[in-house]
Amino acid sequence: MLPKILSLVSMVLLLLSMFHFLAGGLPLLILKHDDPADSRMVRGFFNVHYLILMSIAAFGALSAALAGRHVLATATACIVLIVFIARSLILMRMDHLRTIIADAGAAAVREFKKLQFTGIALHVFLIVGFISALALASAEIVTCANVPPGCAGEGCRHLCSLL
Repeated sequence: MLPKILSLVSMVLLLLSMFHFLAGGLPLLILKHDDPADSRMVRGFFNVHYLILMSIAAFGALSAALAGRHVLATATACIVLIVFIARSLILMRMDHLRTIIADAGAAAVREFKKLQFTGIALHVFLIVGFISALALASAEIVTCANVPPGCAGEGCRHLCSLL
């Protein structure tokens, strides 16, 4: 029972953190990024979010696997992998652009904003994919039983639960 509860809690936390990033990342697109503090803040926001998302998704993958929710375990493991790769590629590129923004000017700022937009678009893709996986895994998540036990026919009630 505990792995199912932990799996459910981690899925909720994963969705909350994904929507938090989306709500916090979109307004950062309006920054000018010509000030080093702006680009440092955006890079820090992406870094912290990626670390939190990987941690929650890894915990979710483990708890879903222990609970026998294999579709969810696979989906959250894919999120861990995608976020790990995106973190290394996007942050490495952001670090490079941050060092040349002062010299390259508007071209580097455009590249930085494009990279930031790419990170947000990837995140939207992850949200859509995860919600799709939740829909596919609904049979794993919701379990129903006939009440009273062993009942068959029209006189039975179905008792459904997320656990």
